[in-house]
Amino acid sequence: MSEQRPSDSSIDQPSGALSNADQAEVTLITGASGFIGRHLVSALAGQGHGLTPPRSSRRRQIHVIARQADLTFEGVDPGSITLHQTDLMNSDDVSELVGRLRPSELFHLAWFNGDSKSRYSDPQNFDWVAVAENLVETFAREGGRRAVLTGSCIEYGARGGVLSENDRPDPDTVYGRCKLDAGQRSLSVCDDYPDLSVAVARVFFVLGRHEDPNRLVPHIIRQLLNNQPAELSSGTQRRDYMHAWDVALGLVAIADSSLTGFVNLGMGSSVSVKELSEIVGEAVGRPDLLWFGKRPGGADAAAEITANISRLTSATNWRPTLDLEAACADVVNWWRSSLNPAGGTAR
Repeated sequence: MSEQRPSDSSIDQPSGALSNADQAEVTLITGASGFIGRHLVSALAGQGHGLTPPRSSRRRQIHVIARQADLTFEGVDPGSITLHQTDLMNSDDVSELVGRLRPSELFHLAWFNGDSKSRYSDPQNFDWVAVAENLVETFAREGGRRAVLTGSCIEYGARGGVLSENDRPDPDTVYGRCKLDAGQRSLSVCDDYPDLSVAVARVFFVLGRHEDPNRLVPHIIRQLLNNQPAELSSGTQRRDYMHAWDVALGLVAIADSSLTGFVNLGMGSSVSVKELSEIVGEAVGRPDLLWFGKRPGGADAAAEITANISRLTSATNWRPTLDLEAACADVVNWWRSSLNPAGGTAR
């Protein structure tokens, strides 16, 4: 099977590239090997691998920054994208690549991805604030017009309830403060580049294929597929969960719109952790292995965190394509196939 090629000093043209008379715009994506990034590349360059494709009619020539030279994406012809092994921490390397590609569109998803237990407090988060600002400024300097970055609902801090962009952010973690700072600095680049348009998508809670196996939904699935109990809290907290595919479609819709500034990206409704776990249990076929009340819950966490998505839905035609039942079924099927392809025991 052929592989995407890391680029050399010239711009690699994907197979089937358009002629100069009908050239697609150059789109640059960072964080493509990540949880949401994989879905975004598949949404822009593939057929969705069984999921609803985006409605965008724009023609894009996809360039991806990734560390792995052999990175592949579900439903994507390897020849339809170009990989670049560029160190985002190296401003000279970033300047060289962006100056050579001169992309008109940027999706910046890359961020520090350390140990899940210390991710929100790790000081390395601060390094990625400078990465975001430098990348957006370099992109603008080379003629870039439209940038979409991913922020987080964590920027709102401990405040609960239904959250809108008009609510004052008050992050209470290093991760949240850095995400907010990165978004604000990237938006401020527009002051010096009037042709630049920037939007920051505040992503809420996400489930989907390729998620960290230690997160809630993959943990439950893996336990149940191995016929082992999943020990959980009482699960009373309500969270706004959405499939990563719909997050990717939302990012595309934001890019295609005139939205600027911070934009909430979530389902727009919440579900209790217990209800979500039960949906997953039914999808696996082992709801009896869900053991609630075996672990302490987060006593200091908000009872509800839900996105007000009216700003997004009033400006675009985007709507979630998967309800929670369909989303969980898709993830269960993916894990079942990934962990148990030959009928053995899931690991």
